[in-house]
Amino acid sequence: MRENMNDSFEKLQERVLDTLDKTDLLAIKEILASIDGPTLVSGVGGSHVVSAFTAKVLERKNDIVCENVTHRDLKYRNIEAFQNILVCSYGGKNYGVDQAFNNSLQKFLLSRGQREDATNLNYAVTDVEDSFISLAATLIPMTILLLYYQDDLQIVKNILDYQPNIEIEPSDVYEVLSGYETNTAATFIDSTMTEAGIGIPIIHDKYDYCHGRSTMNYNYHNSLIFFNNGNELDQLYVRELPNYYAKITEFKKQYDDDIINDYYLTYMSMYLCKKVAKQKEKDLARVQYSPLVKKLYFYRGDM
Repeated sequence: MRENMNDSFEKLQERVLDTLDKTDLLAIKEILASIDGPTLVSGVGGSHVVSAFTAKVLERKNDIVCENVTHRDLKYRNIEAFQNILVCSYGGKNYGVDQAFNNSLQKFLLSRGQREDATNLNYAVTDVEDSFISLAATLIPMTILLLYYQDDLQIVKNILDYQPNIEIEPSDVYEVLSGYETNTAATFIDSTMTEAGIGIPIIHDKYDYCHGRSTMNYNYHNSLIFFNNGNELDQLYVRELPNYYAKITEFKKQYDDDIINDYYLTYMSMYLCKKVAKQKEKDLARVQYSPLVKKLYFYRGDM
């Protein structure tokens, strides 16, 4: 039988830990540590979540300029100031990766697949996930980057041991109050809700929200997802937002380190999307997608 959403969540921890056990993590860490100079990180779909986290880790750990982009961005922007391109891709051989590597930058690939035209940061996956929405395929490379950032497997195990039951108000539109420190989690919510068709996500930067974006809820009465880091602005939101939203799903900061906390919040966001999918009687693994999906997915022309 094909995998369903519950199967994907039940196997998530096992799949992550199995890959960590079978992968040469030292070799990957050595390659990551060698990346120096301005670097672009690229990924699309579920891999854009991974690339967002990877850029954040490299920026902090390697003390370099690092920017997360999509594959198509590379065709239209000036990339002469950058030295490296690191692509995050579960398979590593799709057309988008070909396009991302169509330049003179030094090339790196974070993937379970390998390419001859790049330095491969290759991880082993023996139990391949069969799901429309990437769970293990997202969390595995994120975990590898987290262990490069802070070599503490117990943190990973503590997070993966937790299976939250998240409460969220059913809605058609889900506003997400976020920022750079939680952008990986917000990117996962945006990607998953859109690709699975379980809701319409609107991502608000926390300070942008101060400049008129609260009008959206005032007119439409949406559900709110709030990443609360506990700073002065967040405390203002804690006081004011309950007066305007009937239900707020709040995630408080659990780890002092923003990168570890963003990893944790991405994991929590997976369970949030699972809860929303159940409310909508949908399956994240077996999404009923538009016929247009396959027509566009195999596009191979000019971008």
